[in-house]
Amino acid sequence: MVVEFFKRYFVEPIYTGEGYNVYNTLVYGLLLGFGLIALEKIVIKLNLKVDRRFLKAILPFLAFASFSRSLVDAQLFPRTAWLITPGIFFTTALLALASLALALRMQRSRGIAYEKTMLALGIFLLAYPAYVALTNVTYLLAGAQILALFVVSTAASYALLKLVNQDNAWVFAVFAGHMLDASATIVGVEYYGYFEEHVFEDWLINLIGTAYVLYPLKLIAIGIIIWVINSLIEEENRNFWYFAFFVLGFAPGLRDAFTIMLIG
Repeated sequence: MVVEFFKRYFVEPIYTGEGYNVYNTLVYGLLLGFGLIALEKIVIKLNLKVDRRFLKAILPFLAFASFSRSLVDAQLFPRTAWLITPGIFFTTALLALASLALALRMQRSRGIAYEKTMLALGIFLLAYPAYVALTNVTYLLAGAQILALFVVSTAASYALLKLVNQDNAWVFAVFAGHMLDASATIVGVEYYGYFEEHVFEDWLINLIGTAYVLYPLKLIAIGIIIWVINSLIEEENRNFWYFAFFVLGFAPGLRDAFTIMLIG
């Protein structure tokens, strides 16, 4: 019975593409939480500063995950457990941590800034999936729609942040990442026949009758998250959590955008 339950709610959704359910959402959420806490401890232990250098080092790995996942959706990459959610997170994390270990060693032994080594390794890793994705883009109109909504929603987010005297670049990055996610989802659901994979968002979209409800939902949710971070986490550790929530919007947003541009 336990095996059947696990197969039905955890294994089958990975391969059938039916999306999330209440059970795997809760478990993946807990795993994500523990993973972020563990990653924060690693960052602190290694005395890494979460700044522009850190972001530059990590961005190619995030893009690798997003491009690879979209290529699985488009059946241009094989549908293996390591290239689809949640496996792609483990794959990317392992590759990034291994690259970081090498980069830090190079920094100590040869004086090469760690972000330069990581950037080079990340671009090397990203090159093939990016090439395959970019050379197979078919639906350019979808990309233009997503870009237009992203620019407008991000500009609106920036105006709201200015209104409340919030000028932290990382906070803006969090909002921008999630506006990309919302914009791609809205275009997919409203114009290309996709559905929202996440349980609560899908329920809300069906209740309200439009995916555009994701914009106010994202603004409220991210606003609360930023308030919690600023209230409960020491200032020197906040950037890590801003970065983590940026990733949770940017990576799936980029994946969804390219999936739509690849297969419509």
